[in-house]
Amino acid sequence: MSGNPGAKHGSVGRARVLVVGGGLAGLEFASALAGHGVGDIMVLEAGPGEDLDHIHRAYSRERASEMVFAPEGDPHFHRPWSSRTQPHYTGISGLRRRLGGRSLYWHGVILPLEDWALREPWWPADVVADLTTGHRGGPSLYDRVTADLLEWSGGPAGEDGGAGARRFGGQSFRPLPRACRAVPGTDRWEAYTPLEGWRGADGRVAPPAGIGVRCGTDVLAVDVRDGRARGVVVRDGAGGTETIAADTVVLCAGTVESTRLAVQALTVAGVLREPRLGGLADHIVQGFVVRLPAGGPPPGSYYVPTSPATRSYLRMDVTPDGPGSCLLDVRITGEQLPDERSVVECRPAADFPWPARVRSGLRPEDRRLVAAQREVLRDFWRAAAPEVGVLARPLEFTAFGDADRDNTRVLPGRTRRQPVGRPETWTSLLGTEDHEGGSLPLGRVLTSRHEFVGLPGLYAAGPAVFPRLGAANPSLTTIALSRRLAAALAAESR
Repeated sequence: MSGNPGAKHGSVGRARVLVVGGGLAGLEFASALAGHGVGDIMVLEAGPGEDLDHIHRAYSRERASEMVFAPEGDPHFHRPWSSRTQPHYTGISGLRRRLGGRSLYWHGVILPLEDWALREPWWPADVVADLTTGHRGGPSLYDRVTADLLEWSGGPAGEDGGAGARRFGGQSFRPLPRACRAVPGTDRWEAYTPLEGWRGADGRVAPPAGIGVRCGTDVLAVDVRDGRARGVVVRDGAGGTETIAADTVVLCAGTVESTRLAVQALTVAGVLREPRLGGLADHIVQGFVVRLPAGGPPPGSYYVPTSPATRSYLRMDVTPDGPGSCLLDVRITGEQLPDERSVVECRPAADFPWPARVRSGLRPEDRRLVAAQREVLRDFWRAAAPEVGVLARPLEFTAFGDADRDNTRVLPGRTRRQPVGRPETWTSLLGTEDHEGGSLPLGRVLTSRHEFVGLPGLYAAGPAVFPRLGAANPSLTTIALSRRLAAALAAESR
């Protein structure tokens, strides 16, 4: 992929719709809105717009893994907040400031949120109906988006070649649905990004008609006047500050950054008494990685659907790892429940941006989930090890939040040194799965149309708007809700 849609840093005094953040949610929303015939849309992105390749297309598997789990080597990594509950929301927790954002890093997993997570009173009924039943007289958003992504992936090939269910370790695994495709002539692959819809027949990437992109532009604050969002205050790459006016502002800057902007705006508007918003959550993820001799499951990605008892689903990735061996990466992903004590808070200052801090921890129900997940992993390994002819060594976990046993243990440099048959456990710290959300929930902080309660003209998209995260990867729901918001705003503009 090539092209440079956001190289210019020129002044833009006004736009009809300003989209703050050029990642998955922002680009999907802007593209869908333009597809409805709405023009004068401006996407503001803090990072550059020159490098538009997915990391698994641009780099080897080892280098791509290092960029995710050792982000000090990624020039686009940036963490604009501090953590009051370290080690959570530190380390590899941060933004990928570049046009495309995290859509250039994700693994393409497309699973809908579970029924138990979408139930009222958490999610508004009209949002759930659009996602699962039907949207504007047609199929549900989940059905439409899944079909579109699998078509982009090449149909069944997007699900590991259409392989059937496999019984292993006492579990019935299914092929994991992923919006991914191979890069012809190489051993590399890429996951879907909205930038794919911007690529022309010549391979160059350019915004569709009606969309402008301004990269290298930090959004410092929402411009709030007379009880309404009127635009944003930005700082460009040259250090200058200006105000860009707009009829509509949509926050898509990642959960923590979008919440920081919202806290500032709602405080200035008098909606918040204290400069903080709660409900922040992430997925609770832990697992183990082990080198196996030949004879294990075939290469691919597999999963066992979510169990309501554990609010978690089990995933298994099998990767060839030299002659006669493979790498088995097993993880279980579950839901951290929303908690008003898990917050994004700001310290008011004379100038914007106000410093942002994150505070997060586990509820008693979450700690029980951690224990239940570990039992699932232990049971699986006890059953799987004899099937591949290795000793079922016990899985040993340390306390949740141990920074020395986090998900960086899946780095290739570490797994290469593992003896065959000796599993090593790990646990993700909160904020390090790139799945954080819940701090701007639909139906409470936002109306079911994504507009902020008490502050007209300001909207949000992305996982921040999820009232509950469920266990599934948030990307399918993020895309679906971005399209839903675009359809709603387009209908109002007619």
